[in-house]
Amino acid sequence: MAKNALERISYVVPTLNSAATLDLTLLSLKSQKEVSIEIIVVDSGSTDGTLDICQRWNVPVLYAEPGNMYQAINLGLNQCQTEWLGYMNSDDWLYPDSTARLIAFGKESKADIVYGKCDYTDGCGRFLYSFAPAQSRQLLPLFKRGIFGFAQQAAIFRKSVYQHLNGFNEAEYYLSADAEFYLRALQSNFSFSRLSGPSVACFRRHQNQLTHQKARDIQLEKQKRREKAGQTTLKDWIMVTQWRLENVPHYLIRFLRPSLLADKIVLTHSANVGADSEV
Repeated sequence: MAKNALERISYVVPTLNSAATLDLTLLSLKSQKEVSIEIIVVDSGSTDGTLDICQRWNVPVLYAEPGNMYQAINLGLNQCQTEWLGYMNSDDWLYPDSTARLIAFGKESKADIVYGKCDYTDGCGRFLYSFAPAQSRQLLPLFKRGIFGFAQQAAIFRKSVYQHLNGFNEAEYYLSADAEFYLRALQSNFSFSRLSGPSVACFRRHQNQLTHQKARDIQLEKQKRREKAGQTTLKDWIMVTQWRLENVPHYLIRFLRPSLLADKIVLTHSANVGADSEV
């Protein structure tokens, strides 16, 4: 590789009638600084202009049968040839320096999987709250409590990890195969590193997400992951408590932010913060 060659990374974006938000997602990927980025959209039969947006951004599109997002993601990732991989939902986005920071830290720490902080916004992109991702040693204790300790939008992984684990388990997990993928990576002794500093990604919260529509099924998958992670020990409880204490400022922001946006007191269902946790 030439001395000044850019680091390369591939992202897969699964879509299904994503025209309302896809432009921002692709813009954020196309705007990544100091990296060479490959983007593959895997569509499942959109009829709303999603494919026109892909054509406008000159992004290649593959087709996957509808019904399983992770089948689409696997289809796309299996086409990628770069050392680093990631995937983005079609309504989320990255900050411009995110992939460069993640890759640089991955090389420095010799990690197989690198993750950072994620911001959460409302449906229109207004900031709601952040949360502090878990330290690598806290990840398995959190999984034992059914908590995914970082946001997948804020993570990248080496292709060798993806190949070793045979990708996402689309057969058994159609709502949370990403969390199960990272649990298997932990149990296979791949190394994780947490990037400090500013957030790297944004997760857009809205009522049309599967997490709202399929809450019961998500809970069933979470319970299956908890059983796979193993029994919680006293040491695990201590680590989970440490993570919660680290997030106290974010809990307060999450509780107060809707009231600030609405100019009135707004009570939310939960002050818990975390990806795929008790939110």
